[in-house]
Amino acid sequence: MLRLLQPGPKLNLGVAMEFAWCLHYITCSQVNNDLLITHGALSTLGLLLLDLAGAVQRTEDAGLELLACPVLRCLSNLLTEAAVEAVGGQMQLRDERVVAALFILLEFFLWKQPSLLPEGLWLLNNLTANSPSFCTSLLSLDLIQPLLQLLPVSNVVSLLVLTVLCNIAEKGPAYCQHLWPGPLLPSLLDTLAFSDTEVVGQSLELLQLLFLYQPEAAQAFLQQSGLQALERHEETQLQDRVHALQQIALHG
Repeated sequence: MLRLLQPGPKLNLGVAMEFAWCLHYITCSQVNNDLLITHGALSTLGLLLLDLAGAVQRTEDAGLELLACPVLRCLSNLLTEAAVEAVGGQMQLRDERVVAALFILLEFFLWKQPSLLPEGLWLLNNLTANSPSFCTSLLSLDLIQPLLQLLPVSNVVSLLVLTVLCNIAEKGPAYCQHLWPGPLLPSLLDTLAFSDTEVVGQSLELLQLLFLYQPEAAQAFLQQSGLQALERHEETQLQDRVHALQQIALHG
Protein backbone atom coordinates (compact mmCIF):
# COMPACT_ATOMS: atom_id res chain seq x y z
CA MET A 1 0.00 0.00 0.00
CA LEU A 2 2.77 2.42 0.89
CA ARG A 3 4.48 1.74 -2.44
CA LEU A 4 1.25 2.52 -4.31
CA LEU A 5 0.88 5.76 -2.34
CA GLN A 6 4.31 7.04 -3.37
CA PRO A 7 3.82 10.37 -5.17
CA GLY A 8 5.04 10.66 -8.74
CA PRO A 9 3.94 10.49 -12.37
CA LYS A 10 2.74 6.90 -11.95
CA LEU A 11 0.44 7.69 -9.03
CA ASN A 12 -3.11 6.71 -9.89
CA LEU A 13 -5.57 8.95 -8.04
CA GLY A 14 -8.30 6.30 -7.81
CA VAL A 15 -5.97 3.55 -6.62
CA ALA A 16 -4.24 5.88 -4.17
CA MET A 17 -7.59 6.99 -2.75
CA GLU A 18 -8.70 3.40 -2.09
CA PHE A 19 -5.43 2.41 -0.43
CA ALA A 20 -5.29 5.66 1.59
CA TRP A 21 -8.70 4.82 3.06
CA CYS A 22 -7.51 1.26 3.76
CA LEU A 23 -4.47 2.67 5.53
CA HIS A 24 -6.74 5.00 7.50
CA TYR A 25 -8.83 2.09 8.78
CA ILE A 26 -5.68 0.19 9.70
CA THR A 27 -4.27 3.13 11.68
CA CYS A 28 -7.62 3.61 13.43
CA SER A 29 -7.54 -0.01 14.56
CA GLN A 30 -4.17 0.67 16.26
CA VAL A 31 -3.08 -2.91 15.66
CA ASN A 32 0.55 -1.97 15.06
CA ASN A 33 1.01 1.67 14.11
CA ASP A 34 4.63 1.56 15.25
CA LEU A 35 5.26 -0.95 12.46
CA LEU A 36 3.71 1.40 9.89
CA ILE A 37 5.96 4.21 11.13
CA THR A 38 9.00 1.94 10.93
CA HIS A 39 8.14 1.11 7.32
CA GLY A 40 8.10 4.81 6.41
CA ALA A 41 4.39 5.59 6.53
CA LEU A 42 5.00 9.10 7.88
CA SER A 43 7.52 9.84 5.17
CA THR A 44 5.28 8.50 2.38
CA LEU A 45 2.20 10.34 3.62
CA GLY A 46 4.18 13.52 4.20
CA LEU A 47 5.46 13.47 0.63
CA LEU A 48 1.95 12.75 -0.61
CA LEU A 49 0.70 15.74 1.37
CA LEU A 50 3.22 17.95 -0.46
CA ASP A 51 2.18 16.43 -3.78
CA LEU A 52 -1.50 17.13 -3.06
CA ALA A 53 -0.74 20.74 -2.13
CA GLY A 54 1.02 21.19 -5.46
CA ALA A 55 -1.82 19.51 -7.33
CA VAL A 56 -4.55 21.75 -5.92
CA GLN A 57 -2.58 24.77 -7.10
CA ARG A 58 -2.45 23.41 -10.64
CA THR A 59 -5.94 22.01 -11.17
CA GLU A 60 -9.60 22.50 -10.33
CA ASP A 61 -10.07 18.72 -10.02
CA ALA A 62 -12.67 18.25 -7.29
CA GLY A 63 -11.55 14.67 -6.74
CA LEU A 64 -8.37 15.65 -4.94
CA GLU A 65 -10.15 16.15 -1.62
CA LEU A 66 -11.19 12.48 -1.70
CA LEU A 67 -7.52 11.57 -1.39
CA ALA A 68 -6.59 14.46 0.92
CA CYS A 69 -9.07 13.41 3.59
CA PRO A 70 -7.66 9.92 4.38
CA VAL A 71 -4.08 11.18 4.04
CA LEU A 72 -4.71 13.87 6.66
CA ARG A 73 -6.47 11.40 8.95
CA CYS A 74 -3.65 8.85 8.67
CA LEU A 75 -1.02 11.44 9.46
CA SER A 76 -3.01 12.73 12.43
CA ASN A 77 -3.47 9.24 13.85
CA LEU A 78 0.14 8.21 13.32
CA LEU A 79 1.42 11.38 14.97
CA THR A 80 -0.24 10.29 18.20
CA GLU A 81 2.04 7.24 18.11
CA ALA A 82 5.28 8.92 17.07
CA ALA A 83 7.74 10.94 19.07
CA VAL A 84 6.70 14.36 17.79
CA GLU A 85 10.15 15.92 17.88
CA ALA A 86 11.36 13.16 15.56
CA VAL A 87 8.53 13.67 13.10
CA GLY A 88 10.45 16.07 10.88
CA GLY A 89 13.19 13.49 10.42
CA GLN A 90 10.77 10.63 9.87
CA MET A 91 8.96 12.59 7.20
CA GLN A 92 12.34 13.47 5.66
CA LEU A 93 10.96 16.98 5.20
CA ARG A 94 11.58 20.39 6.63
CA ASP A 95 8.89 21.55 9.02
CA GLU A 96 8.16 24.61 6.88
CA ARG A 97 7.30 22.50 3.86
CA VAL A 98 4.78 20.42 5.81
CA VAL A 99 3.11 23.47 7.35
CA ALA A 100 3.07 25.42 4.08
CA ALA A 101 1.50 22.47 2.24
CA LEU A 102 -1.12 22.08 4.93
CA PHE A 103 -2.15 25.73 4.64
CA ILE A 104 -2.43 25.43 0.86
CA LEU A 105 -4.85 22.56 1.43
CA LEU A 106 -6.76 24.51 4.10
CA GLU A 107 -7.27 27.36 1.64
CA PHE A 108 -8.43 24.85 -0.98
CA PHE A 109 -10.88 23.28 1.48
CA LEU A 110 -12.19 26.71 2.52
CA TRP A 111 -13.39 27.41 -1.03
CA LYS A 112 -14.09 23.91 -2.33
CA GLN A 113 -14.90 21.63 0.61
CA PRO A 114 -15.26 23.46 3.97
CA SER A 115 -16.35 20.25 5.70
CA LEU A 116 -12.72 19.04 5.43
CA LEU A 117 -11.24 22.02 7.27
CA PRO A 118 -11.38 20.20 10.65
CA GLU A 119 -9.31 17.35 9.17
CA GLY A 120 -6.48 19.70 8.27
CA LEU A 121 -6.70 21.63 11.51
CA TRP A 122 -6.62 18.44 13.57
CA LEU A 123 -3.36 17.51 11.85
CA LEU A 124 -2.03 21.01 12.56
CA ASN A 125 -3.01 20.57 16.20
CA ASN A 126 -1.14 17.26 16.42
CA LEU A 127 1.92 18.78 14.75
CA THR A 128 2.09 21.77 17.10
CA ALA A 129 0.94 20.18 20.36
CA ASN A 130 4.38 19.13 21.61
CA SER A 131 6.68 20.50 18.92
CA PRO A 132 8.25 23.96 19.27
CA SER A 133 9.78 23.56 15.80
CA PHE A 134 6.40 23.23 14.07
CA CYS A 135 5.12 26.20 16.10
CA THR A 136 8.15 28.18 14.94
CA SER A 137 7.33 27.27 11.35
CA LEU A 138 3.82 28.67 11.72
CA LEU A 139 5.22 31.95 13.02
CA SER A 140 8.11 32.26 10.56
CA LEU A 141 5.76 31.72 7.61
CA ASP A 142 3.36 34.44 8.92
CA LEU A 143 0.44 32.03 9.03
CA ILE A 144 -1.30 33.36 12.14
CA GLN A 145 -3.46 35.78 10.13
CA PRO A 146 -4.67 33.07 7.69
CA LEU A 147 -5.41 30.89 10.69
CA LEU A 148 -7.48 33.62 12.36
CA GLN A 149 -9.47 34.10 9.17
CA LEU A 150 -10.91 30.62 9.67
CA LEU A 151 -12.48 31.49 13.04
CA PRO A 152 -15.92 32.49 11.67
CA VAL A 153 -16.36 29.31 9.59
CA SER A 154 -17.96 27.16 12.32
CA ASN A 155 -17.73 26.37 16.03
CA VAL A 156 -15.75 23.19 15.32
CA VAL A 157 -13.25 25.08 13.17
CA SER A 158 -13.03 27.91 15.72
CA LEU A 159 -12.27 25.46 18.52
CA LEU A 160 -9.47 23.81 16.55
CA VAL A 161 -7.96 27.15 15.49
CA LEU A 162 -7.93 28.33 19.11
CA THR A 163 -6.41 25.02 20.23
CA VAL A 164 -3.55 25.42 17.74
CA LEU A 165 -2.99 28.99 18.96
CA CYS A 166 -2.90 27.71 22.55
CA ASN A 167 -0.30 25.13 21.49
CA ILE A 168 1.88 28.00 20.29
CA ALA A 169 1.27 30.30 23.24
CA GLU A 170 2.01 27.67 25.86
CA LYS A 171 5.55 27.32 24.47
CA GLY A 172 6.44 30.46 26.42
CA PRO A 173 7.22 34.19 26.25
CA ALA A 174 9.26 34.06 23.03
CA TYR A 175 6.33 32.54 21.15
CA CYS A 176 3.78 34.92 22.65
CA GLN A 177 5.93 37.85 21.54
CA HIS A 178 5.39 36.71 17.95
CA LEU A 179 1.65 36.44 18.52
CA TRP A 180 1.53 39.94 19.98
CA PRO A 181 0.76 42.65 18.92
CA GLY A 182 -1.37 41.93 15.90
CA PRO A 183 -4.90 40.87 15.00
CA LEU A 184 -5.09 38.24 17.73
CA LEU A 185 -6.79 40.32 20.45
CA PRO A 186 -9.60 41.68 18.23
CA SER A 187 -10.22 38.14 17.02
CA LEU A 188 -10.39 36.82 20.59
CA LEU A 189 -12.79 39.57 21.61
CA ASP A 190 -15.01 38.46 18.73
CA THR A 191 -14.92 34.82 19.88
CA LEU A 192 -16.01 35.90 23.36
CA ALA A 193 -19.30 36.90 21.73
CA PHE A 194 -19.87 33.29 20.62
CA SER A 195 -22.55 31.27 22.38
CA ASP A 196 -20.61 27.99 22.16
CA THR A 197 -19.19 27.21 25.60
CA GLU A 198 -16.22 25.21 24.29
CA VAL A 199 -15.13 27.98 21.93
CA VAL A 200 -15.40 30.62 24.65
CA GLY A 201 -13.57 28.37 27.11
CA GLN A 202 -10.69 27.90 24.67
CA SER A 203 -10.59 31.67 24.14
CA LEU A 204 -10.27 32.14 27.89
CA GLU A 205 -7.42 29.62 27.95
CA LEU A 206 -5.56 31.50 25.21
CA LEU A 207 -6.10 34.86 26.90
CA GLN A 208 -4.75 33.48 30.18
CA LEU A 209 -1.59 32.26 28.43
CA LEU A 210 -1.12 35.63 26.76
CA PHE A 211 -1.57 37.51 30.05
CA LEU A 212 0.93 35.18 31.71
CA TYR A 213 3.69 35.46 29.11
CA GLN A 214 2.92 38.88 27.59
CA PRO A 215 1.65 41.16 30.40
CA GLU A 216 1.00 44.12 28.08
CA ALA A 217 -1.71 42.00 26.46
CA ALA A 218 -3.76 42.36 29.66
CA GLN A 219 -3.54 46.15 29.48
CA ALA A 220 -4.65 46.14 25.85
CA PHE A 221 -7.49 43.78 26.77
CA LEU A 222 -8.74 46.26 29.39
CA GLN A 223 -8.41 49.19 27.00
CA GLN A 224 -10.47 47.42 24.34
CA SER A 225 -13.42 46.70 26.64
CA GLY A 226 -12.37 43.16 27.39
CA LEU A 227 -14.03 43.12 30.80
CA GLN A 228 -17.37 44.00 29.22
CA ALA A 229 -16.92 41.12 26.77
CA LEU A 230 -16.43 38.77 29.71
CA GLU A 231 -19.52 39.95 31.57
CA ARG A 232 -21.93 38.00 29.35
CA HIS A 233 -20.36 34.76 30.61
CA GLU A 234 -20.44 35.56 34.34
CA GLU A 235 -23.63 33.58 34.89
CA THR A 236 -22.62 30.53 32.83
CA GLN A 237 -20.69 27.36 33.63
CA LEU A 238 -17.56 29.34 32.74
CA GLN A 239 -18.07 31.83 35.55
CA ASP A 240 -15.13 30.62 37.67
CA ARG A 241 -12.74 30.84 34.76
CA VAL A 242 -14.14 34.23 33.77
CA HIS A 243 -13.65 35.54 37.31
CA ALA A 244 -10.07 34.23 37.41
CA LEU A 245 -9.26 35.92 34.09
CA GLN A 246 -10.79 39.18 35.28
CA GLN A 247 -8.52 39.12 38.34
CA ILE A 248 -5.43 38.41 36.24
CA ALA A 249 -6.28 41.25 33.85
CA LEU A 250 -6.87 43.71 36.68
CA HIS A 251 -4.17 42.73 39.14
CA GLY A 252 -1.68 40.58 37.26
